[in-house]
Order: sequence, then structure tokens, then C-alpha cells
Amino acid sequence: MNATDTLDTQLDPKAPDIDALVNRLQTLFDARGLPPALFQSFAMAFDEVISNIAAYGSAHGAIRVHVTIGTDEVHAEVIDDGVAFDPLKLPDPDVTSELDDRAIGGLGVYLVRKMMDRVAYERREELNCLSFHKRIAAKPDA
Repeated sequence: MNATDTLDTQLDPKAPDIDALVNRLQTLFDARGLPPALFQSFAMAFDEVISNIAAYGSAHGAIRVHVTIGTDEVHAEVIDDGVAFDPLKLPDPDVTSELDDRAIGGLGVYLVRKMMDRVAYERREELNCLSFHKRIAAKPDA
């Protein structure tokens, strides 16, 4: 693995620059020749997770983001120092009722769980650590 296989950055917890993160992510994925659909999954996941931390979390320190591209999988982790909160314990939102009849909230985490192959949460040293992984689809033979 070389330096182009990872992305490590920090974002302001009150006003995270998600666009800058997504641009850096795009550069990383493009350098590895990864499919646009894979990039879109991670861009959406980061947007949802980081927006929720900024809007509802209580983080004081920087939101840390780590992305590692392996040979067959992309692994990402978002870490913040807010109050312990496991978003994976939220119930799945109602996605069958009419929009006007649905409760507000929970859809972003639900989407991340559906888009990724694995999503995990752990509380580590007073930090919220949310990780998500997605396999890199094999390229069809030319």
C-alpha cells in the first residue's frame, strides 16, 4: 500500500467542509481507477454521517476521517469525541408509508447500512468510531 491508498483528514465539528472531503475522496478513487458507483456510495455515506455529527452530535474536537483502499475493499472510519451514540441501534425507518405519514429522521443511517457491505460502531477511548466497508467489484475481463 502506498500514500495514494489512504486518506486521513480532520473536519471542524461545527462547520465541516464536506465538499472538500468529497473532492479529496474523488481524487483518491480516480487515482485507483475505482468505479463511480463506489465513489458515490462513500460520498453519500460521509455526507450523511458527518452532517449528523455536526447537526446533532456534541463533538468538541475535530471529526477524524480515515479511508483505506485495499486490494478488494474500501474501509472508512469516522471518529468524533461527542457523547456516546451508536447510530446502528436506531430502528429502521418506515419506508413503506406515504411521505407525509413517516416520522422524521433515521433515513441517513438506514441508507448507509443499505449501501455498505458492513457497518460497525464501537466506543473506543471516549470516542465514537463508526466504520463502513464496501467490496470493490471485480472488473470484467477485457
